[in-house]
Amino acid sequence: MKRQREPIRVEAFVTVNGEEVNIDTLSKEKRSEIGAVLKVTYLNALFRGKAVFHIEEYPKP
Repeated sequence: MKRQREPIRVEAFVTVNGEEVNIDTLSKEKRSEIGAVLKVTYLNALFRGKAVFHIEEYPKP
């Protein structure tokens, strides 16, 4: 018989303007921006020396 275990609780924090902030408290747009930066960082590490990825910044209307 398996014993009941408490679920694992995970919180993610990022540094914004020098202060640690819980990702769950950020807006959906800001979380998407952070996700894009993480993805580009991962791709650049994965393809180092073969390709360079970056995020195009469009002017805000």
